[in-house]
Amino acid sequence: MQRATTQTLYYEHSALNPVTMRVKPGEVFEVETQMNRGPNAVIVPADIRDLYNKYRSDAQPQDRGNAASGCIYVEGAHPGQAIVVHIEDIKTHPVGWNGYWGNTGAMPAYLGGSSIGQQFKVVRIEGDKIVWNSRLSFPTEPMLGVVGVAPYREARTNSWAGEWGGNMDAQEVSAGASVTLPVFHPGALLHVGDMHARQGDGEISGGGGIETGGVARLRVDVIPLPRHLTWPRIENATHIATVAQGKPAEDAFRLALCEMILWLEASYKMPRGEAFMFLAQCLEARVTQFVNPSYTYICKVNKKYLA
Repeated sequence: MQRATTQTLYYEHSALNPVTMRVKPGEVFEVETQMNRGPNAVIVPADIRDLYNKYRSDAQPQDRGNAASGCIYVEGAHPGQAIVVHIEDIKTHPVGWNGYWGNTGAMPAYLGGSSIGQQFKVVRIEGDKIVWNSRLSFPTEPMLGVVGVAPYREARTNSWAGEWGGNMDAQEVSAGASVTLPVFHPGALLHVGDMHARQGDGEISGGGGIETGGVARLRVDVIPLPRHLTWPRIENATHIATVAQGKPAEDAFRLALCEMILWLEASYKMPRGEAFMFLAQCLEARVTQFVNPSYTYICKVNKKYLA
């Protein structure tokens, strides 16, 4: 099985990134992701410092995050088509961290650090458990913050998300989910990274949920571009979802809502007016991250209403 490693890391989604691996449609492959740099080891408690240093990298730029493990060329993918990225499994490293640098979109500090001040926490990940302290553990819910293709006419740092996917930071991008993305360049040029062991809504700290690294097992199909698809779509066993980015957040919500209406019209034979009234009864929607250059909104519909 092929594996994209952390030997070559890219910090932008770009058609200029040299291809590091080629995969065929339907081929199962792995992506090893790099944990974001995080706090300097000297401020990490001594009992976890060695484990932390095993997986972080001082070679990473201090001012750039969300490294993608290379640039993956999908054979047979051409502009005007779409790819479907199937996430079969995600396994995290046994350590992760969460950080806040004193200023995010969720907690602005226009004239300096917020009253909260900088905060960092490094945690052990033991199996399916995140050890927060001696009294509290969270269950792991691994996700990929970054899944995207090269944008059409530009390069974007991995802090951004857009029609090409990218840094969506949506918890639904997890094992068992499929992400559909439009193709703008031959091979699609898939970028994957920014693994989290867990994340709360809003990603309020800016240092992710529990930033970590690990290995994701993926498979990619090439399909005709679905009618009306502009922004990424996510599907899992229970829901269909649309994702959009914007600022202010209500713009992202409107975009994701419109995309869902168009999806229901094209694939579920609902006239737009009916789809709108239908969503008024069963739409699930929330901000998944409020800290990137543009904010992410997800709109979901439970499949039990679509039978």
